[in-house]
Amino acid sequence: TEIEEAYFETRALPSGWKVKAGKFLSGIGYHNQQHLHSWAFSDQTLAHQAFFGDHGLVDTGVQVTYLPATPIYTLVGVELFQGEQEKFGALADHDDLEEDAGPRLSTIFAKIAPEISADSELQLGVSLAQAGQHQEDHSEDPDVELLEGDVFLWGMDVVYKKLPTGSYGEGGFTLQAEYFNVEKELTIEVASDADEVGEEVTGKQDAFYLQAVYGIAPRFSVGARFEKVGFVNELKEESTDKLGDSRRVSLAATWQPTEYSKFRLQFSRAEISEFDEDAGQAESETFNQIYLQYNISLGAHGAHQF
Repeated sequence: TEIEEAYFETRALPSGWKVKAGKFLSGIGYHNQQHLHSWAFSDQTLAHQAFFGDHGLVDTGVQVTYLPATPIYTLVGVELFQGEQEKFGALADHDDLEEDAGPRLSTIFAKIAPEISADSELQLGVSLAQAGQHQEDHSEDPDVELLEGDVFLWGMDVVYKKLPTGSYGEGGFTLQAEYFNVEKELTIEVASDADEVGEEVTGKQDAFYLQAVYGIAPRFSVGARFEKVGFVNELKEESTDKLGDSRRVSLAATWQPTEYSKFRLQFSRAEISEFDEDAGQAESETFNQIYLQYNISLGAHGAHQF
């Protein structure tokens, strides 16, 4: 077991301000701040796995949001995190690299929800994130190569929801998509070849997913998701390596017998790319995945998010 979130949040600050502090899921994008029991599919998106890890961007820090009294829903937020991440702003476990004092990771995000009709909802968002200390270990025994620098991310998200026409979600439709772009600016700090120390290394990678879920009957829904990582995926050192792209298509059927439980059957076909150092090129592997999931929520919980 582990604690996913443990935080306090203000409830009565004036003029639409709110402060959250503790360990919590970042508000960047749309999917990141959802708990696993709220996901429309059994597994994490490839985009979040590639950039944030299996749990998404979750860290210890503080968040400040502002919800002004405007004609349409508008939310702006900033976050400062300690920077203890496995992917974005990761630290290499090596004695020759030091860990700076936190906070090392910051984000800013904005969301608007223009009114489009009485039975439909739309939310648009943009996000920025920056890690002031990011380390990578590119060592290949017996050679050592340790890098350190900054990593920057920007993203966009869009969510469209059509309200159910029947009971228990029947006729409801949700379409959501997110795009992330990451850039790294690193310097070789430690290397077996002393001439390499101080050389700059840059990297670029992006990711995207699009998913749709439709309520075909009371308590029954079906969903489809397409994902791709690596429209751009390159690492430039002495030369530019094209690291390839990964993609996955998923289909899911979900039955929710109660508000607090669900059964899901999911099939995914994935083509995952991995860079072969010896061959100097990316190679991909195709495989199928089948999930049979039972999910249950216990205890009190807050209001459902948009």
